[in-house]
Amino acid sequence: MKPVGLPRTLQYPITIRRGEMGLKAMMVIAFDDRSSTWMEAVTELLGENEAAYFSTRRFARRQGSYLLGRYAAKTALSSVLAEPDLRAIEIERGVFEQPIVRCGRNGRWEVTISHTEDLAAALAYPAGHPMGVDLEQIDPGQHETILSQLSEREIGWLNLHSADRFQFASALWAAKESLSKVLRTGLMANIRVYDLTEFNLIDSRAWEGFFENFAQYKARVWIGSNHVLSITCPKRSTLVLEEQLYNIF
Repeated sequence: MKPVGLPRTLQYPITIRRGEMGLKAMMVIAFDDRSSTWMEAVTELLGENEAAYFSTRRFARRQGSYLLGRYAAKTALSSVLAEPDLRAIEIERGVFEQPIVRCGRNGRWEVTISHTEDLAAALAYPAGHPMGVDLEQIDPGQHETILSQLSEREIGWLNLHSADRFQFASALWAAKESLSKVLRTGLMANIRVYDLTEFNLIDSRAWEGFFENFAQYKARVWIGSNHVLSITCPKRSTLVLEEQLYNIF
């Protein structure tokens, strides 16, 4: 049962194909409906340690962001773990702020989380198959900052897409962020570490990128009207989604 006060979600089952092997993952996108009832959901959603951390978030915006991300992550994990009690699924914070799943004897599932001001995305995936998700709002005000972090090659690609340069720049940035989630570094290393060598259109609004220093990974990036979403996964894996993601953001 959905806890009181939390916004709507959409669930996207993902099939991961590796040769003849098939794995399952679950992605959830949660929408912030600007409800003023976040606190009503805390006791129904957060475990003891999570609630203690939540209480240290002093501003409503940060509380809402944390709760939205945790709700998306727990909804995704609830599906793959078959655990209906969201409080029984605790998501701790590692030394690099990476999410760590605690649920009974679970050792099979991990989760990656990202959020903007009005959306959160979470991907529950098999522990032996590293993945990272990043969600970015397309914000022209951040364009110059993103440009300063791109390689010459990436800026060259951007110049070829001048008509939609804000969307394209955000897509490149999201690809790098999702790789950093896999590496569990955040963007704390030299930014050149995350440079892309290829970034190719694979359908009308989805792209696939490959990395200069991490050839074992690739990024799949979907560009929507207001947001972009990237998933980085092992290069030889194929992600099969039942629906196109960009239709919802």
